[in-house]
Parts: sequence; C-alpha cells; structure tokens
Amino acid sequence: MENKSDILIVGSGVAGLSLALQLAKIQPDLTVTILAKSTLQQCNTNYAQGGIATVTNTKTDSFRAHIEDTIASGDGLSNYGTVKLIVETAPARIHELEEMGMPFSRNDDGSFHLGLEGGHSQPRVVHANDNTGEHLLATLIATVKKQSNIHCLENKIVFHLLQDSSKRVVGVKYFDTETKKFTHYLAKITILATGGSGQVYQNTTNPEVATGDGITLAKEVGAKTHFLNFFQFHPTVLQEHSGNRSLLLTEAIRGFGGYIVNKKGNRFLFQYDKRGELATRDIVSIAIFDELKNSGEDCVFLDCRHLDTKTFKNHFPFICKKLEEKGYDITQQQIPIVPAAHYQCGGISVDQAGRTTIENLYAIGECSETGLHGKNRLASNSLLEGLVFGHEAAQRITSEINSIEITRETIYAETIYSNENDAIYSEISATVKRVMTQNATIASTTSEINQAKLKLIGLQQEFEILDFPNHFSEAKFHVKSLLTNALEIVTQKLLYNRKNYLKEELFN
Repeated sequence: MENKSDILIVGSGVAGLSLALQLAKIQPDLTVTILAKSTLQQCNTNYAQGGIATVTNTKTDSFRAHIEDTIASGDGLSNYGTVKLIVETAPARIHELEEMGMPFSRNDDGSFHLGLEGGHSQPRVVHANDNTGEHLLATLIATVKKQSNIHCLENKIVFHLLQDSSKRVVGVKYFDTETKKFTHYLAKITILATGGSGQVYQNTTNPEVATGDGITLAKEVGAKTHFLNFFQFHPTVLQEHSGNRSLLLTEAIRGFGGYIVNKKGNRFLFQYDKRGELATRDIVSIAIFDELKNSGEDCVFLDCRHLDTKTFKNHFPFICKKLEEKGYDITQQQIPIVPAAHYQCGGISVDQAGRTTIENLYAIGECSETGLHGKNRLASNSLLEGLVFGHEAAQRITSEINSIEITRETIYAETIYSNENDAIYSEISATVKRVMTQNATIASTTSEINQAKLKLIGLQQEFEILDFPNHFSEAKFHVKSLLTNALEIVTQKLLYNRKNYLKEELFN
C-alpha cells in the first residue's frame, strides 16, 4: 500500500503540531500528514507541568538574562546563535498560543503569572496551572483539527525511512497497530518529531512511546547525532515501585519555596551549590544521587509543609490531586523522591532550520540537537524550543518545497509480521533498562559506563542472532530502538571531549 503527502511529520507533540500549523499558515495548499505512534495525546508534551520560559516584561527581565541563564545551565556548551534565536522569538510564539486560546494562568490584573524555576535568575515561566503541557497539547490539537489540509493518523509505528538512489529521504514505511498492515508513505519532506528516549531507563518521567525511534531511524540513513551523552535527570520525581512512568513533581514547587531534605531533615543541597533548591537540574540530581550513595537510603524528600496550604493548592492543583490519588498530602507530608530520566538534551544534529545532514530530512523537538541545551536543559526551555523550531522549519520548508518532486525509493522490500520472539525481546528490553539505570546515569563513573557498554554490546549480539531483517513486531522495534539509543548514550559518554564536541564543528 502506498500514499503521498507534500509534508510528512512523524510525531504529534508540540514540535510536530506547531510545524504543521505554521506550514498551514504560510502555504495552506500544502498537504501535511502527521503520523502518531499511539494517540495524538500520548507524547511527552502532554506530561509537561512547569511551563514555557519567555521574557514578558523587559523592565524586570531581559533577553540577555534568559540567554545567559540558558548558557550557564548548559555549562557553556550551547550554541549562542541558537539560544539567541529561541529566546528573542519566544514572545511571538507565546502570542500565537494566546490567539489559539491557550489558557495561561493570570494575575488579577490580567498579566501572566510567572513561575520561578531552577537555573532562572528571574520568574519568567508562563504556565497553565501546573499541567501546562496538557493544556498546550489540547490547544494545538484543537487548532490542527480545524485545518483542512492537515491529516492526523494515529497508531502508526514508523520503522523505516525510504530513500531514493541519491540517498535523499522520500518518505517512510509504517506499521498500523490496529490493522496490522504495512504502508509506504511518500513525501517531498519528512520531519522527525518523535521525542526522546527516556524509556532506556527504569526510572523515567517519559511515557511508553519514548523509545528514541527518531535516533534509530536517523542513524540508519547516516544522519549525525550529537550530545546524546547529556541525558537530563529530573531531581524531584515521586518514588514509585511499580508502573512504567513515574510522577514528576514540577520544578516550580521548589521555586515556590519547597525544600529538598534527607531522612534527617537536613537541606543538604547547599553543600553542592549556594542556590540550594534553585540550582540547575543536573546539580540537584547529582547531589541527590551522592546523598543516597553515602547514606544508603533509597530516597530523599520534598518538604512543603512550611508553605501556606491554601495558596499552595491553588498554584498546584494537578500535583495535589495526583498525589492524593496515590495516598499523599503534600501539604502535610514529606514526599519521597528520587531523580529519574527526564529529557534527552542531545539528538539528531540539525541547523537553525531543523535540517539534518541528510537531504529532505528534518528533525525538531526532543529528538533533535539544535544547540539550545548544551550539557543540561534550563527548566521550561523545551516546549519553547518545539514552538520556535516548528516556526523556523516551516519558513525553510516553504521556501524550497515547490522545487522538490515526490520520488519513489529504488526497491520496496516486503516486510513480514512475526511476533514469535517477542518474549525474548521483552527480556532484552528490561535488561537494557536495568543496565542503564545501574551504570549509565548522570552520576555514573567512567568504570561503570564501560561496564554498561560491554553489557549492551552483549545484548546487541543476542538481538542480532534473533533478527531476521524483513521481520517486524512492535517488541522487536522497541528493543532495537532502546539498544540503539543506549549504545549511543554510553559511547558518546566515553568519547566526550569538551573541546572536540562543540556544536559549531559538526557542519564545517
């Protein structure tokens, strides 16, 4: 089966949906197709709590301050031009969301209520209560569904990028999880907006779909990747002993005045950074890992009992409700927390328009490495990045799309559905997660990371013995993506050299 579209977007989060809307605005005669791995709502955007970082008042804040905070958070490894672009165009992107009806939280005078989060020198995070991502995604989906030229297809697992004889990407091959059929989908431009790979770890804030498929697809066609060694852990995640995705407790709680304490009640973070709870996520996460290692305990605690109960519940209704469902009252109890894998700071190497190193292939959102984050993402810069790069990619794509012809790939290889090895694939997936959690976190030593790589190579060899090239199952593709991403993460951790891995060198 074969279909065609001018533009094909793989992924339905903030980046993919924003791009689709920008394309519709600039050139409404283009056909745009969005392929979602699950439902449109099942993506990391839906679970983002904090908000969107942006300068809204130049009397109390400035673009320069936001730029400096971003670069400092990334340990100086961000690309200045990219940071400047994103920070300075942020207000325009927020205004577009307002026009779509995004329900931002407001003060009594109608101005934005601004949150303060770790690494920010000023309160500058616009938000919709404490579940901004859910409101943002609903707003974008509602707007997308009003566009006659944007078509959304759910439950499609894209597992192969099609190329012509010149190695240009000309579309994708996907598996429909409902009909169990395979489809070739051709396009002039293909965009990967597939999100991150947080599922390579046992403790993660990421949904089940976040297996790093974009990295896997891009590497198979020869695209470059960058900074995958920098995986951000969120320091305040509810300690849970069951389930596949842990409840994140937004950074804004610490900006609001929440404490992180050990079992003895000590605010130990000041031993690591003078900012204490308002230090950046990497510093706070490493401090917690060290505290747990030294104390032998399995968690630390988020303490908000000293804060005004009514005001707290008004600011964080979503968190309070979710914790209550799990048997906790955050205004009366200390909440057990651990760091968990949260955000992939690196990804597929792209320029400031989202172009990869492969012709007619773009990447935006968490699967890409734009130069914004460097070593560590500044809180609430990720939704912003998706919005801005959706806009920038659309500008570039519409400037060249009319000169591109939809071409066929050279050979269509038949794919056979086979799930006979799924039990073994599931075992390998579980082992990958365990190896990464034990030996390849933000606080792991070089010796531990070496151990992780050796174990992963063994798992890769086990997978290859089972692998029949033209056979496909969800479990097989799942473990393939996990292994690809895990090996890239540990390999780039071991090879990382600050001087040699600067962003500017990749496109020289």
